[in-house]
Amino acid sequence: MMICEANAEENSINACLISYQNSNNLLINSKESTLLSAGSIEGQLGKKLSIKNEIKVTSGDNTIIGGEATFDENGGIIRVTKNLIFENPNAVIYGKEAIIKTEEKTALIQNSDYQIYNIPARGIAKTIAIDSDNNFKLTDFTYTTCTALDNSWELRAQSMELNKDEGMAKNLSLRFKDWPILYLPYLTFPLSDSRKSGILPPNFGSSTKRGLELSLPYYWNISTNMDLKTTPKYMDKRGFQLSNQFRFMTKNQRGETLLDFLPNDKQTDKDRTYISHEQVVNLSSDWKLSLKGEYASGNNYFEDLTQTLSSTSRTHLVRSINLDHFSNNWFLNIGMDNHQIINDVILFDEKPHKRLPYLNFTGLWSLKETGINYGLNGQLAYFDKSGAASGGRFHMMPNISKTFNLNGIQVKPALEIDITKYNLDKGSDEETSRFKAKRTVPIYSLDVNALLKKSWSNQSYQQTIEPRIMAVYIPFHDQNDFPVFDTIQPDINHIQLFRKNRYIGQDRIGDTSKLSYGITTKLFEKSSLEPFMSLTLGQTHYYKERKVTLPNELVNNNNSSAYLAMMKWNISKEWSLRLGHMWASDIDQSMKTETRLQYKSNNAKIFNFSYRYRRDMLRQFDTSFSIPIRDSWNIVGRYNYSIIDKKVFEQFIGVEYETCCWGIRAVSRKHLAYRNGESDSSFSIQFIFKGLGEIGMPIENLLDRGILGYDGTYYD
Repeated sequence: MMICEANAEENSINACLISYQNSNNLLINSKESTLLSAGSIEGQLGKKLSIKNEIKVTSGDNTIIGGEATFDENGGIIRVTKNLIFENPNAVIYGKEAIIKTEEKTALIQNSDYQIYNIPARGIAKTIAIDSDNNFKLTDFTYTTCTALDNSWELRAQSMELNKDEGMAKNLSLRFKDWPILYLPYLTFPLSDSRKSGILPPNFGSSTKRGLELSLPYYWNISTNMDLKTTPKYMDKRGFQLSNQFRFMTKNQRGETLLDFLPNDKQTDKDRTYISHEQVVNLSSDWKLSLKGEYASGNNYFEDLTQTLSSTSRTHLVRSINLDHFSNNWFLNIGMDNHQIINDVILFDEKPHKRLPYLNFTGLWSLKETGINYGLNGQLAYFDKSGAASGGRFHMMPNISKTFNLNGIQVKPALEIDITKYNLDKGSDEETSRFKAKRTVPIYSLDVNALLKKSWSNQSYQQTIEPRIMAVYIPFHDQNDFPVFDTIQPDINHIQLFRKNRYIGQDRIGDTSKLSYGITTKLFEKSSLEPFMSLTLGQTHYYKERKVTLPNELVNNNNSSAYLAMMKWNISKEWSLRLGHMWASDIDQSMKTETRLQYKSNNAKIFNFSYRYRRDMLRQFDTSFSIPIRDSWNIVGRYNYSIIDKKVFEQFIGVEYETCCWGIRAVSRKHLAYRNGESDSSFSIQFIFKGLGEIGMPIENLLDRGILGYDGTYYD
C-alpha cells in the first residue's frame, strides 16, 4: 500500500509516506509497521525510487536517518547513504552506508562508529550485520569504555557475533596503551543473567613464601543449578596447585565443596591437600540438615599456602553434622562434631572433646491469662577424648518468669533449676572411670529496667536514660570432681555483666550472690532515629565469696567487679569515636581498653586509628588510611603493631589510579604469616577495565578488611 500526494506537472512525489504493512517489522520482532519518510521521493512507482532530504526509516524502537537513499520496491531493498545514523534505546551507530532488506528484515551497516548507552562503551566496525531476530555480527571491530579522546585500553577482534543470550569473538586481543597484553583465539561470553562457561581473568602476584604466583581460573556452568570453578595456579617456590570450587543448589538444598591439591611441594617434598564441604538440606518446612567438614594435610597448610590473616591464624578445623527442628515454641538440635587441631602449641587440656552425639532442646511457652512465661533448656551429649575423662552428660534447666510493668519500669523475677548428671565410662585413671556425679542447683534472679526520655527545650535534642539492675543468687554446690568437657570462663564485658552464670557451658554453675547494675544514656537529634552519642556504665557487686572454680582457675573474691564503660560518639558527619574501658578499682589499674577514632569524608578520604590494651597481655595499635590525592590518585595503607611483642602484625602501602574507563591498584604488604613469628612479604597488582573486568591479584578484599570504611566504591 502506498499513500502520497503527487504533482503531475513535475512528475515527482513530494512529502510522501510509503508504508509496508507487515506482520513483522524490519529490524526487530514486532508487529509494528516499517515506515519510511523523506522530504523528496522521485521515480517511477513500482520500480526504483530516489529518496532525499530528512530520510527516516522507523521500525519499532529502531530508527535509521540519512541524507540520501534509494528504494527498489521490486527487491524490497532500501540503501541509505550520506550522514547515516542508526539509533535505538540501547545504542547509536554512525555509518557510511546501510542496506536494508525489507523482505528478509535484515540490515547491513558499513564503516561504522557505535556507542552503547547503558555501559557506556564505544568502538568502530568495518561491517555490522543485523538479522530479523535482532542478532548482530561485527567484523574488524574495536570496543572500549574510554572516551573518544582517551583510547587507554581497547578490545580488538576479527569478528564477533551477538545474539540474545551470548556473544562469540574470534582472534580477540586486549591492548593497553596500544600494547597487546592478552590474546585469545576464541572467546564466548554471556549477554544475559545466565551463566556461561569460559576462562576468567588471570591473577598474578608475588610473595616471599610462595614466590611468583600466576593463576588462570576456568568457570564451568555444568547446569542451571550447578557450577565448578577450576583454578590452576603456579607458585614459583611451591609448584603447581589445582584448586576446585564446586557449588550446587536445588529447591531444597545448597552446598559447596572445595578441593585444593599441590603435589610434591618444593619446600616440603610432600603432597599438600585441603578439602572442605558445606551443605544445607531443607527436609521440610521445619526440619533442616546441615553438614560441614574440613581437612588439611598438615598444621602449616594455611601458613604456607594462603595469604590472609584469618586463614593463617586458624587452629581448629570443624567436622559436624546437625539436624534442626523448628516450631512455634521449641527448637530441637541433634548432631555430632569433631575437630582437627592444626596448631602444635595447643595444650592437651585445651583440645576439645568429640561430641558423639549430642541433643539440644529449647522450649518457651506463655500463659496469656497470667502473663507467666515458662521454658525448658536441655542437653544430652556424649563426650570422647583419648587420654581424658569421657562419658555422657545430661543437663536440663526448667525456668519460669513473669514480667511486671510498673509505670514504665519492667520488673522480671525468674526461677531456674540447673539439673546435671554425669556417667563417665573411661578416664585417665581407674577412679575417674567409675565416677558418677550429679547436681541440682536453683538460680534465683530479679531483673529491673526502665526507659526514661527527656527533650531539651532549648535545643533540638532528645535524651534517653536506660537503667538496669539484676540481682542473682546461686547457692554453692561442690563441683571440684566434675569433669570439664566444654566449659570456659569468658572475659567480663557488658553482655557477661548481666549473665547469671559466670561460666559458659554446663560443667560448672558458679555460686554467687551478686547485684549487677548499669545505665545507658543516648542522645538523639529529633529528626534522627539513630543516636549521635551513647554512653554505658556498669559494675557487679558480690555479697559473698565464690567457691566454685575450674581447674587451674585463680580464685577472685573481690567484693566487686571492674567498672565497665563504653561510649559511641559521632562527633560530626566525618568524625566518630568508639571507646571501651575496664577499670579495676581494687588495684587502681586499667584492665582493658579499646579505642577507635575514624575520619571518613564524602570524597572517600578515610583515616582510622585504634588502640587495644589488655593488662600484662596485649598492647597494640592499628592505623589505616585511604587518601585521595589529585584527581585520579589514591593512597592506601595500614600499620598494625604489637608494642609488647615488638612485632608488626600487618603493614601495607598501596596506590590506586582511576580514570573514567580504567584503573590500577598496586599494594606492597608484609604480615605475620607463621605462628612462630615469621613474616611474609608480597606484592600485588590489579588492572581494572571498566565495563570489561579485572586482571591481576584481587586486592579489594585486602583493602575492605584492612581499612575500616573502605567499601570498594572507588571504582564504581
